[in-house]
Amino acid sequence: MIKSLTYSIFLITYFSIMGCGGKKNPVPDIIENKTQQTNISNVFVDSVEVEQTKKFYELEKSVEDIQKDIEMLHTRVMEYEYKPPETNYTKKLKALIDSPPHTHKISLKNGSIIEGTIQKDKLDYLLVNTDVGKLTINKSEIEGINDLILPAPEIVFIGHGQENIFETYRIFTGKVMNKGLRRGDFVRVIYNLWGDNTQLICSDSSFIEGTQIIYHSGIITDTVLEPNESAQFEVQISIADSSTVAYITRDVRWELFD
Repeated sequence: MIKSLTYSIFLITYFSIMGCGGKKNPVPDIIENKTQQTNISNVFVDSVEVEQTKKFYELEKSVEDIQKDIEMLHTRVMEYEYKPPETNYTKKLKALIDSPPHTHKISLKNGSIIEGTIQKDKLDYLLVNTDVGKLTINKSEIEGINDLILPAPEIVFIGHGQENIFETYRIFTGKVMNKGLRRGDFVRVIYNLWGDNTQLICSDSSFIEGTQIIYHSGIITDTVLEPNESAQFEVQISIADSSTVAYITRDVRWELFD
């Protein structure tokens, strides 16, 4: 009886020990480490997916397109910075006034030709103003000199003249002078009388009392005005007494003959 009870207790104890050993409960530290590793792996995988699917900044153009745009912008800036020189017509006009056209053509014995304006004519040399500056030319080297621009007369009035009024006519007298470098032929003075409405009332002219000359054709005249000389004139204009003269204009004209 006692043996049977002892044997039963032994069996119960044996099976209890075997049942606990078969389940083998996991260690808490190992379970926690595995959980942390799983969470870290999941976070890394999620970060990679976010980096691949959602970029921080979406580029509208590629790097090559941006470089092309920069090169095009650089070219436009260079074109903008280049400005063609502005034409200053005031300076050009002043240069033309300060540098009048050449008046002389000088041929040298060595075959050279110099165009300019003779400023000084000395005993042994000429001082000539050219495009490259002033040149001194010995007269012994000169073959010949020709005029590029022929001199011309310049006849002007001296003073305002006088006006004598009569019943049916008026007489205008005065003097003119030739300030040019050439003789003026058949010099004529013209007077015009104008009304209130700028209508021409009457006009007439007269030749000057100048130097007498005989042309190659045989014509003789005393209406010539030589350079640096003056001459008198008298113009008589017939006009009705009822006409009202508002203002008077005058002009001088001449001809050129060899």
